[in-house]
Amino acid sequence: MARSLTKIHAQNLIILLLCLAVAGFAGYYLITDIQRTAYQKRISLTARSFSTQISDFIEQQQSFAKKIAAQADTFDILQRGKPRDRLRESEAIKSIVPHVLAAHLLPVDSITSASSPASVEPVCGDFARRAAVSDAASSVEFHTSETLSDHYDIVQTVADKNKKVLGYVLLSFARAPLQALLERNLMETGYIEVHQETPDKSLQVVAKAGDKNPETYAGSVTSSLNHAPWTLVYWPDESMPRIVAANRLVYVSLILLAAAVLIIITLRLQRITVRSVRHDIKSLLRMFKDVHDGNVRVGYPMELNEFANAFQYMRDSGQKLVKEKEKLKDMGLIDHLSQLSNRRHFEMRLKELFDLSKTHGPSSVLIIDVDHFKAVNDQYGHDAGDALIVGFAGALRKAVRQSDVLARLGGDEFCVIYTYATLKKAASFAERLRRQLPRDIPLTKGIMHRVRWTGGLSVIADKDKKFDDVLWRADQALIQAKEAGRNITRIYDPASGPPKKPRIMTS
Repeated sequence: MARSLTKIHAQNLIILLLCLAVAGFAGYYLITDIQRTAYQKRISLTARSFSTQISDFIEQQQSFAKKIAAQADTFDILQRGKPRDRLRESEAIKSIVPHVLAAHLLPVDSITSASSPASVEPVCGDFARRAAVSDAASSVEFHTSETLSDHYDIVQTVADKNKKVLGYVLLSFARAPLQALLERNLMETGYIEVHQETPDKSLQVVAKAGDKNPETYAGSVTSSLNHAPWTLVYWPDESMPRIVAANRLVYVSLILLAAAVLIIITLRLQRITVRSVRHDIKSLLRMFKDVHDGNVRVGYPMELNEFANAFQYMRDSGQKLVKEKEKLKDMGLIDHLSQLSNRRHFEMRLKELFDLSKTHGPSSVLIIDVDHFKAVNDQYGHDAGDALIVGFAGALRKAVRQSDVLARLGGDEFCVIYTYATLKKAASFAERLRRQLPRDIPLTKGIMHRVRWTGGLSVIADKDKKFDDVLWRADQALIQAKEAGRNITRIYDPASGPPKKPRIMTS
């Protein structure tokens, strides 16, 4: 089935556009994913930086509590000191440690008792008892109370050289310095909250900075603190970067430009290909016409190198064919009317094939008789009869193989030698010939004649003594076909002898 070159190029163009579309979508999502990953990484680093600064600040305050817990005076006061001595030492600690709202030295028995000392806030005392039970060396917790402003407590265990717990240091730090640290580092970019989880699993805000406006923020990132059971949540004051922005717009434009150029080049290639193929086909048709006219030129213009070699071969073959045709004319082997081989040339070729049948295989012979040819001459004249012979010969030439021998034996009788074809294969060729020959052939003065023909078919046999034995059998089959009513083909198979009821092929 023939295929359209234009359709092939159109299909390739559609496939190209689909591939470009898929590549574009994939590239878009890839770039978006890369940008999102870079964005998340950047804001995560920012949040981690904030949490590190807070952790360092808390660690510094915990170090104060550790130093106090490691002093000998603290040991003595917790072991032998009176409440008055502990109160005096607490005031001294409060005066030397920055941002401390309250300081307490708590003996072990004050922690294990059900009630906290009067000077200690209940929430702070409760935290100290929980810290003692957890066996943590140092703990941090944020509190709000009525007497102290919002603060966070740090509890540090005091133990002697034998790791015997003597008591605890409880320091209450103001939240304001922590708040100031967040605001100083935030610099008006986004919003930060430090959360603490309460015993009932709700979240309590320890500190915050910035202007919280969730509608303008793309999202948040969470970071934990190293030295406090708190969580930092950071909302950056920036949206996801757009893919078409700034220099990325230039890149996208270049990609679209490249795609457009690729499409234009493909369309131009399709136009050039179609034009070149049409040009070379016209040159090929011109050469065939010249071969038919017997005047093959030296050169024909060609545009495609892919066709040049094949075209040159066909031109050389055409030149040889023309020369052979001229040679046959000179030898008197071409029928002047039909331009097919005449009976003399036909018998020469049949003898050659008869001699080669032992080594190259048998050939088959089909004799054709045009039905009612005499009636055409009688009704329309001999010019119409000649037109029928010429038209029928041209139709035969188009329908047989190039390797077959086609001849006019005389009058309305034609013959086809199917070279190196068995009788079965030749029978299929004869059937195809009956299908392919035109139903009507134009005569003179625009008259159309309905074509009917009768055939007799046989094959060269090993027992044949002469080359024309096969011709006699084919002629016998032709006679039987005429007696059967014409417009059919009968087959004479030498293997089964003269058939009483030969096989018949009808149109």
